[in-house]
Amino acid sequence: MDERRYSQLLDLIYGAVADPTLWVSAMEHMADTLGGNSAWLSQLSVEDGSGSGLLARIDPIMPARYVEYYARHNPFSNISHPREYLSRWRPKIRTDADWRHKHDLINTEYYNDFMRPQQVHSVLMIDLETQGMETSTVNINRAESQGLFNNDDLAVAAALHPHLIRAFKLSRVFTGVRSLGDAAVAALDQSTDGLFIFNGAGGLRHVNRAGERILAQRRGLGIVAGRFVGAAASVSKALDALILIAGSPDPTIRGGGSMAAPTTDGGAPLSITVTPLNAETWPIVSSGPSVLVCVTDLTSDVDVSEDRMRGLFALTAAEARVARLILRGAAPRQVAETCGVGVSTVRSQLGSIFSKTGAADQAELSRLLSRLGRGKEE
Repeated sequence: MDERRYSQLLDLIYGAVADPTLWVSAMEHMADTLGGNSAWLSQLSVEDGSGSGLLARIDPIMPARYVEYYARHNPFSNISHPREYLSRWRPKIRTDADWRHKHDLINTEYYNDFMRPQQVHSVLMIDLETQGMETSTVNINRAESQGLFNNDDLAVAAALHPHLIRAFKLSRVFTGVRSLGDAAVAALDQSTDGLFIFNGAGGLRHVNRAGERILAQRRGLGIVAGRFVGAAASVSKALDALILIAGSPDPTIRGGGSMAAPTTDGGAPLSITVTPLNAETWPIVSSGPSVLVCVTDLTSDVDVSEDRMRGLFALTAAEARVARLILRGAAPRQVAETCGVGVSTVRSQLGSIFSKTGAADQAELSRLLSRLGRGKEE
């Protein structure tokens, strides 16, 4: 792959962290790089194929047709045992042939009446993440005249894969943010993740409130002379190296990375993601290369308001209260005592909550609500 094109593509992918409108351009560039003619960043239910996404070079009338009819016929999203499938799900890179033999696919209504009219014969699928019962995937499409995706194409996709996952994850932190300047600083402070902005040389320029709390806890991460210091010298060195790579002025070197920082109390490590920042998108940073470091304290308390749970999942007031207590670590018997009802009532309410949220059990429900709690309240 041409290094100049690759570096431009990475700039677009990481630029989409703060400016979601860049995802379409990033997908167009990915389609060009991988020899495709169109792309779709899909977020679809594995139960019935329903969902949405961002389109690149796809006829805008197609989403309505998909929702109205073809969603339930999508062979790539309608899974026989969706909860079992999600319990084993890991982000992969696949083609349509990995899902279904090409001969079988081209004999389906979905291929002939939905894919083929869009000049889609082969699809390269790059998984990003799951949320509830939905999976998020970048789909790169090829017409029959362009041939099938080969091992070289898969290798290029593999190189892009970790960058796409990091950028997609961090873009959720900035969901809904469109204003800049002072408003951008306020947006950073709304995140429950610690967000640190460094210049290209690795010097700290800004930290949000959650980041200040993480530093104040002194659990294994600190700032000395404007640079991160970990509980061990090896942590400091590794983190400093990631920041310098992300802030490199050389586009062939610049990129993101992830690592875990052990804590001094022996608890869960701090999860750290480092990505380049586009100064044109975030003018609160200095001119030239800048770096965003996202630090997640996996043991920190998260919360989701009962009103938000009711709005998102159509929970009753009683169900929302039960879900919130489960998120806080209460067992069904403790929930029953707190709410003044029987354990059988709580278990019945949990069954309804699982059905409405798509969670298979209490652990999955807690993970789902934790992700919501770490995001921005609407």
